[in-house]
Amino acid sequence: MDFARKVKWTFFVVTTLFSLVQPLSTNHTSINDTAIEMIHVGLILDAQSWVGKIVDSCISMAISDFYSRNCHYQTKLVVHTRDSGGDPLLLLSQALVLLENFKLDAIIVAENSAGVKILAELGSRVKIPIISLFAAGLSLSSFEYPHLIQIGEDESSRAKAIAAIVEAFSWRSAILIYEDNDSARPILSSVTGFRLDQHVALLTSSTDEEIVEQLMKLMSLQMTVYVVHMSPILASRLFLNAKQLGMMTQGYAWITTDMITNFMNSMDPSVFESMQGVVGFKPHIPASKELRKFAIRWRSKNLNENKNLEEMEMNAYGIWSYDMVWAVATAAERVMTRHPHILHQETRLNMNFTTIRSSESGLVFMDEILQSRFKGISGGFQLTNGRLIPKEIEIVNVFKGDRIIGYWNPENGIASIMKEENHTETNSTSSSKLEGVIWPGGTMNIPKGWSLRGKRLRIGVPVTNQFRELMSVVHDPQTKDVIVTGFCVDVFKEAVQSLDYEVHYDFIPFEDANGRMAGSYDDLILQVYHKNYDAVVGDITIISRRFAYVDFTLPFTDLGIGVVVPKINNDIWVFLKPLCGDLWITVAAFFIFTGVVIWFIERPINEEFQGSPSEQIGMIFWYSFSTLVFSQKKPLSNLSKFVVIIWVFVVLIITSSYTATLASMLTVKQIQLSSRDNDVWVSSDISNFTFETRRRRTNHSPEEYADALRRGSKNGGVSSIIDEIPNLKVFLAKYPSDYTMIKSKAITGGFGFVFPKRSPLVQDISSAIMRLREEKRLEMMENKWFNSESSFTTLDPESNPNRLNIHSFGGLFLVTGISSISALGVCLFQKRQSIKIHLNSSVDSLKGYFNVKIIGRQKERS
Repeated sequence: MDFARKVKWTFFVVTTLFSLVQPLSTNHTSINDTAIEMIHVGLILDAQSWVGKIVDSCISMAISDFYSRNCHYQTKLVVHTRDSGGDPLLLLSQALVLLENFKLDAIIVAENSAGVKILAELGSRVKIPIISLFAAGLSLSSFEYPHLIQIGEDESSRAKAIAAIVEAFSWRSAILIYEDNDSARPILSSVTGFRLDQHVALLTSSTDEEIVEQLMKLMSLQMTVYVVHMSPILASRLFLNAKQLGMMTQGYAWITTDMITNFMNSMDPSVFESMQGVVGFKPHIPASKELRKFAIRWRSKNLNENKNLEEMEMNAYGIWSYDMVWAVATAAERVMTRHPHILHQETRLNMNFTTIRSSESGLVFMDEILQSRFKGISGGFQLTNGRLIPKEIEIVNVFKGDRIIGYWNPENGIASIMKEENHTETNSTSSSKLEGVIWPGGTMNIPKGWSLRGKRLRIGVPVTNQFRELMSVVHDPQTKDVIVTGFCVDVFKEAVQSLDYEVHYDFIPFEDANGRMAGSYDDLILQVYHKNYDAVVGDITIISRRFAYVDFTLPFTDLGIGVVVPKINNDIWVFLKPLCGDLWITVAAFFIFTGVVIWFIERPINEEFQGSPSEQIGMIFWYSFSTLVFSQKKPLSNLSKFVVIIWVFVVLIITSSYTATLASMLTVKQIQLSSRDNDVWVSSDISNFTFETRRRRTNHSPEEYADALRRGSKNGGVSSIIDEIPNLKVFLAKYPSDYTMIKSKAITGGFGFVFPKRSPLVQDISSAIMRLREEKRLEMMENKWFNSESSFTTLDPESNPNRLNIHSFGGLFLVTGISSISALGVCLFQKRQSIKIHLNSSVDSLKGYFNVKIIGRQKERS
């Protein structure tokens, strides 16, 4: 009974539980089938490109890894992949097809082309996120395209990093070689911080012959620093041809952007071998266990499934695409959790010939993606203004592999690989912070950035032979050799010899068939502009208008022009002009006053100041004026000595000033260049000369200058010569006693050497000239060729030295006057005291005498 009851009860309980479990089981299945919301995402890539293959595999792994870890999520990404073949039009077409067939919540684009900008416009229309795994050429503003998310460096960051390297190695300029497409072309306008001497555009379809032709043109230039910005496929062909032409040898420098450097390890071994010595940039991905494990799994998976990827290496694009999928999947789940009703809403838009489906959740979905913060395999994942930008860029050197030699970031510039060294120094671009770079050719010597490549320079020289000390060209009748000598030639030779590299050159006279100069100096300079000469050496004046065609070195002579005049002065009373009349009277008065003071003090004690009145008056004048030549006799009184010392000091100052002023007046003949009675010779190279003349003549030899000055303007000659200071120095070296030079305004730049525009030799030769000047070697060469000790003054030729007046020496006269009066006062006081003492003693004597007399009389009386 009890057993039967227990069986019935057990059966009832089991039946009840089964009835309860069956509906619950059915409901769970219903939830699994209906609660998982499919988030449709379009993926458009070039399936045949390296980037496309790597991104496709990484996105596949990201979806698998994400949902294996988050199997309880109510959303799941469904990726619809389309192949664009690298064609921007096909990219847009595939996007429209996806939007027509699926209710897309986002589109991921793994291409860097003009099509990305079009998709950004499309994303703004349909209100869904457009995720570009590349920074599409010029940075697209998040304000203009609020539904666009970009990953990677923009062109501005690339250009700044390149400029930092160029500056770090002290290169003056570089040549840009880029792919002529919408993704690479924008870097041309972004380059700042250094000069682009030239830029070469190559098409993806360029043949090897066309590439070689462009490289040959670059080899003809002197610059040897190249910046390469193009796709890996085109770069592979470029470097193979560059190596065959010998452009991957010592002296060259190649810099590659991340478009190439990111895929170097995936390139063919022959291409990698041709890139030895290259310096490149690529995003810095911090090392971590998760990243290492992912890389191992990725390689293992693709070795088993895809033979086309077995030679490729994981790069930043694959890592970023992995983290981006995690960000999208996480954002989708948050939208489902916070706004579940939005995911099911749909809008249809008519776009010309098709109707596309648009999700109402686009704006919310975009906001959730932008707010994503997590630690991914690429490090900290965070979008800033719709962009994921690497915090740091690796600087790598390719040599038997790629090794990191430093880092670059916008805040601190170049940084050492030893992070602790970077806390004390910021904004540095010094190459000392980089590890040793092995350049093309296997050398560690930093390339200069340019090279003559053994070329012998054709240097033009003028053949005027007017100032042979400056420039002389002579043809040897026996050997037919050209002998070029002179100060200008010596300076050039010394400058070239001081360089740390060899420069071979030949002097080519600029002459016609008759041996005369084949044109003017401007014609000679234009020969450099037309590339008939590589440089010009000679007495070439640096003038602003010539810079439109050529570049000049720093001047190696004095700047400006000078005026030469004869040393003649017909004024017989010129010796009176240095001092004004009031000063002459004051000086004479003080001479007499000082003589009177000395006489008054010395007469009682010095026999030389005694005698007849006429003799004493003569001594007063003689002693005072003898101080002019410091031949006065030694006084006996200390007061006199004090007065004489002060007066001699005053006389010394006055005579020195008088001598200097008189010398200036004798040097500067009062010549008025604007006078119609004067004729002036002006050098033909001097332009914009401000002094008016009745007529001007071209430059002549020193002998002709001397003859013209000797004859004067009234006899068919000239009154003055206006020419470059170096020419006048040569002239005065030959005629130092007859003529003098007055320096005028520096309206010309002196003499300099001429080189083509942007020639790297300009800075090196200029530096060498400065060293010669600092080491006084330039001065020694000047003394060798022309004596620079000729009469020279910096006075303006249109003005006379100022005459000296009493105000110039008021202080001196005040000092000597007070000194003399003080000494005279002390002398008078001493004489008064001596007289008083003498009177007292006389009175005492008289008193004593009378006392004696009185005492004597008293005795007699007694």
